[in-house]
Amino acid sequence: MFVNLVAQDLAVAERVYAAAGFVTLATIPGPDGAPSLVHLRREKYQDVLLTPGAAVPGSTSSSFAAGDVDLAEVAEQLRTVGADVDGPYDTPWFTTDVAFTDGDGNKIVLTAARVADQAQAQEWVGSQITGDFEVPDGASFDADRP
Repeated sequence: MFVNLVAQDLAVAERVYAAAGFVTLATIPGPDGAPSLVHLRREKYQDVLLTPGAAVPGSTSSSFAAGDVDLAEVAEQLRTVGADVDGPYDTPWFTTDVAFTDGDGNKIVLTAARVADQAQAQEWVGSQITGDFEVPDGASFDADRP
């Protein structure tokens, strides 16, 4: 998955996303030699493409799995580079999230499962989620089985 974000200043945007754990994979120059695209990646299949232009604040939001990181530390790193940060906060759907808005008004959420609440989450799912679901071969939704 990737999201394409428009940024007024690619270097500033690159610093904000670096604070969230993204690394620069490539910078593609345009005809005038200035960067026309910056390709960032946080984890496998978590890519952001930054392109220069006039951003429309609030027009883009995206969520990424946080993985095994300290979200409080990520939030602090984002604050130090000037991002507008909310969190970390716990959600009713058993995740802990950090949301940040970059200087161009794009909102990104990093989300992590709350492992300590997995038993409660399984109980909630059993009592709240209904419908016909197909379980892939080898998968289990039983908390007592791997």
